[in-house]
Amino acid sequence: MSMFRSRRTVALAAVGTLLAVVGVAYAAIPDSSGVINTCYADEGGALRAVDVPTDCMKGETPLPLGGPTRGYAAANLSTPVELGTTSASVASIILPAGTYLAHAKVNVANLNFTALGATFVPCSMRIAGTSTNLDQTWIVLQQAVTSTGASSASIGLQAAVTIPADKDVLEVICASIPRTAGPTTRVFARYRQLDAISVDVLSATSG
Repeated sequence: MSMFRSRRTVALAAVGTLLAVVGVAYAAIPDSSGVINTCYADEGGALRAVDVPTDCMKGETPLPLGGPTRGYAAANLSTPVELGTTSASVASIILPAGTYLAHAKVNVANLNFTALGATFVPCSMRIAGTSTNLDQTWIVLQQAVTSTGASSASIGLQAAVTIPADKDVLEVICASIPRTAGPTTRVFARYRQLDAISVDVLSATSG
């Protein structure tokens, strides 16, 4: 009986060791960023999974199979931002290096009920610290309709974005430039949203 138990104990220990080894391999594939790394045989085309690209041997080429799609979004944007003649950041997100499809939406409103004229409101999407607009659009807000009814509109922006360095800031900026007798105060950017979806490859087409 004791011999039987001894053999069973040895067998269970062996199974446990095997499961532990499998667990280590499973935990390393995919890697910490979610990418599955493989090695492609230069002759014959055989493909095998590895932990990291440097595990590939002579005669093999590293071939990442990609990972999960990652999205980034701005948050805590419930407080309106008052706009002036100098552009102000109304939404921003920090992105790691990579290529993204970015989208933004801003509602702009003229809440000045005494100024008689209109105001020109341009909004742009850009990488912070640069002057190149990835996308830009604008709206002319008329005088607020009544003492309780604002003149408002929603502005949409989108762009393909390449972040060259780690942790660059993508932002949306807006301003309010009064027309004759237009409002110089109480023009707000509200309900702002900004998101970016990471993509492996971006193919540009025209037409």
